[in-house]
Amino acid sequence: MRSVNTAYKVGREIGREVGDVWISDEVLRRHVRRTIDPRIKLLRSDEEKTRDGWAGLLALVVPLTLLAVTCTVLLVGSFEIPENLRFLEGMRIWAESLPYVAVILVTTVLLFMVLLLIFAVVSASRRANEVHQAAVTSLYTAAFQGATAVLENRRRSIGMPIEPSAHRAFPPPSPRPNGVDARGAEEVVAQWMRHIGEVDAELTSYTGDGGIDVQGSRSFAQVKHYSKSVGVAPIRELAGVAANDPRGRIPLFFTSSGYARGAVDFADSAGIALFVYRAERAGLEAMNAKAKTLMHNGIS
Repeated sequence: MRSVNTAYKVGREIGREVGDVWISDEVLRRHVRRTIDPRIKLLRSDEEKTRDGWAGLLALVVPLTLLAVTCTVLLVGSFEIPENLRFLEGMRIWAESLPYVAVILVTTVLLFMVLLLIFAVVSASRRANEVHQAAVTSLYTAAFQGATAVLENRRRSIGMPIEPSAHRAFPPPSPRPNGVDARGAEEVVAQWMRHIGEVDAELTSYTGDGGIDVQGSRSFAQVKHYSKSVGVAPIRELAGVAANDPRGRIPLFFTSSGYARGAVDFADSAGIALFVYRAERAGLEAMNAKAKTLMHNGIS
């Protein structure tokens, strides 16, 4: 795998295979990395070629430098050469046949070259690593985006179910096996809002409420007891109410059915949380990211 397009396609495959559609972003990122790591095979970058070039030159200069240093030590030193290193005597004789100043100068130049080449190799290696990491990160990002795109589509169709908690200030509504009418639906929604943090949620009057059916100090909701999917028009109307709300409260939308894709897209852009309530079995599902966040963190 070398291109971000391929990584994106692989990410989409991962998104289709993930069992838990509400997997957290952190866990999903780790799963994506584990999946695509073995497939990443990048071409050598120009920076890596530069690094290898400097490293090859260093490998050539180091032996010459060792030879020059050895000759210099033998030339200036007056020590006795051990019997098992008699070959050094020949090197001493050869070094003594050379101009003294030339030997010292060549040795100094070679040592200086080694230092420069070491610096060049280290710098080039750092740059090559940065480029390599940037390329790998771009593949991770593309794969994660592909997986997220698929998961978002899957989430829209099924929603995230709530897990009622006894530790919350208010209990969830009880199941209503015989169903509810429109006003009963609003009562159910008010109970759900209190359960997830809007402790003063109350039903509004039938008239003059601007389309708001349940409200509290931090949020307000419109409730539709529908048998069909909610389109974008009611969501747009709620966005208008939210834009003119003097307290800047969080807009919520509850329905007994589902949402058309255009409605979800508009709600995402307008910051409206979408929920589906199930009065018969006392269920609640978050249908977009805003709703999921409120369900997880509470209305605050």
